[in-house]
This record gives sequence, C-alpha cells and structure tokens, in this order.
Amino acid sequence: MVSIETIREQFDELGIEPSDEVVNKCIEICMNNDITDPIEFVEQWMAYSVSKLSGAEPTVAYLNEMEAHEYTSKARKATKISTIAAAAGNIGASPRMDSKMSKITTYRNVDSVEQDVLEMYGCITPKVSYIDP
Repeated sequence: MVSIETIREQFDELGIEPSDEVVNKCIEICMNNDITDPIEFVEQWMAYSVSKLSGAEPTVAYLNEMEAHEYTSKARKATKISTIAAAAGNIGASPRMDSKMSKITTYRNVDSVEQDVLEMYGCITPKVSYIDP
C-alpha cells in the first residue's frame, strides 16, 4: 500500500527529502494509476529522472511530466489493445494472438538423448576403423 510514510521512506533511502507537495503528488499518481508498491513507484521516478532529467530531484512539475510520459502513454496503449480485441470479438473472430498461440509446435527428439552431439545437429561422422596392414 502506498502511503505518505512509505513514499517518504523510499525517497529517504535514496537521500532525497521530498516536500509535502511532492509526496502528495506521488500519492495522487499512484492512486490514479493503480500503483500499490511504493518501491516500484520511486524506482520508476529515479529511472525517469536519470534518463530524462539528468538526475533532477522530484518536483510537482517533473512528476506531472513523468505521469504524462510514463503512465498516460501506457494507458493509451492498453485502451487501444482492448479496443482492437473487442472489435475482433464483435466480428466473430478471435484475436489473432490466440490463434497463433494455439498453433505453436514444439519439436524435440526424445530418442536422441544418448546420441552423439554432432549427430543431433545432422552431422553424421563415419566411424572408420583403421586396420594396420
């Protein structure tokens, strides 16, 4: 469960002392995006901060940017995928992924356990016995 204390603890472990506004914004983002793990959220912030903001400390403005970039785009993609799946269901066809998954064939040669390694790869080496004349 994400709470003010857990968010503060996670930032404290990283040496960051967030303001009350920042902590409240973090809680708001977690609630809006169904984030239940404060460690995951703070790690997501750090990854975003390092990659996009050169390691800047969290501010409300930066958190808004992160939410727009990280969570809003993911929500759009999820909505788009569910819309496509629903449309395929309305037509009467199952989604393409399900049909592909059911047609996957696994190949294995159970009898080859004791075969020579080269034979398993299709390289048959003749066994020549040398007879001294």
